[in-house]
Amino acid sequence: LNILTRINSNYINVRFYYKPIFIDTPMQGNYKQIHGYFSNEQWPLPQLVAKSDQANRKDQGNQILANEWMDSKDVLKLKMKIVAQLIQKSKHCIAYTGAGLSRASGIPDYATKAQNSVSTTKKITSSLDAEPTYSHRVLTAIERAGFLKLFVQQNHDGLPQKSGFPQHKMNEIHGAWFDPSNPVVQFSGNLRGDLFQQMIENEKQADLCLCLGTSLSGMNADRMAKTPAEKMLKQKALGTVIINLQQTSLDQKCAIRAWGVLDEAMAMLAQELQLKIDLTSLAPQVPQCGNRFLVPYDQNGQPSKVKTILDLRPGQRIKIAPKEACNAEMGGMVIRQNEAGDYLINLEGQKYCSILGRWWVTEAIAGQLTQLPIVNENKVEQFQQNMKK
Repeated sequence: LNILTRINSNYINVRFYYKPIFIDTPMQGNYKQIHGYFSNEQWPLPQLVAKSDQANRKDQGNQILANEWMDSKDVLKLKMKIVAQLIQKSKHCIAYTGAGLSRASGIPDYATKAQNSVSTTKKITSSLDAEPTYSHRVLTAIERAGFLKLFVQQNHDGLPQKSGFPQHKMNEIHGAWFDPSNPVVQFSGNLRGDLFQQMIENEKQADLCLCLGTSLSGMNADRMAKTPAEKMLKQKALGTVIINLQQTSLDQKCAIRAWGVLDEAMAMLAQELQLKIDLTSLAPQVPQCGNRFLVPYDQNGQPSKVKTILDLRPGQRIKIAPKEACNAEMGGMVIRQNEAGDYLINLEGQKYCSILGRWWVTEAIAGQLTQLPIVNENKVEQFQQNMKK
């Protein structure tokens, strides 16, 4: 597949390379349950391209085999045309994504089991250094076009933000590597209260969900895909679109169910929406001002008309600000910035450094966040004193 992409104001062709081997085994079932409710009975059925005798998420009670299926390119393109129409019609479109979205970046997932998987990955030194996939960049372009209201991701990797997706429209419900106030939530752990509440509010408002790269194995957050799908059956929403190689428990309730490699499908979707995908787009760097930033937030990290200083110079004391965080009020110290411009922070009692993504700072300066993840360990008087300097 060739897709026109912008590089330094010029346009080049980007190709996605893979060679699916179609096993002569079409998927069995009703065409609407396979292709979705807005499908066409004339469409060929998806073909088995990688066979597995293992369940994709046995650890979560999901016994669906990790077989991989693909639509023909013609059918996939027709589906993406319908998805584009749904997005344009939607009033509150959300994205709900899993580990499959980041697999092409080199970050491993849990559900891929087939030895001859058509889902490609690459070798990276550290998952923290992974770069956004083409799909991340398409989602960022969809948001910039005004179509995407919230991005709920199960991953912790910060790849949407690295591609320029705004943090204030992200909900990292299972924890985040680039947010010291949002440690990774274990499978048996509790979800952070404020993030859960935001998720519930958007679940009620959502009329369309783009569900990408997740096995939907029974996580609480799966409601983001399930609720719009169930509303569609009652003609109260546009529904849920699933793009995935593997089967899920929600396939029979989809508006459109697309079978394929995410980056290829999302490239087709970008074409249908006439989006220009900028492969150079990155999270903005923080201003060069000595790592002392004037932000419209108070000493608790709450929005305020009176601005205060967020001091992220090495050696400065900080504490976790959100009251709903499991590590609320935990103290620590800024160590330094890494090469990417993110801040390394040593929280008390932790063996490894936490990381504050640089995008938090730029959005804090602009007053776009509902809550700062960290604040300095100063008293109110010291904040007021800082303001006089």
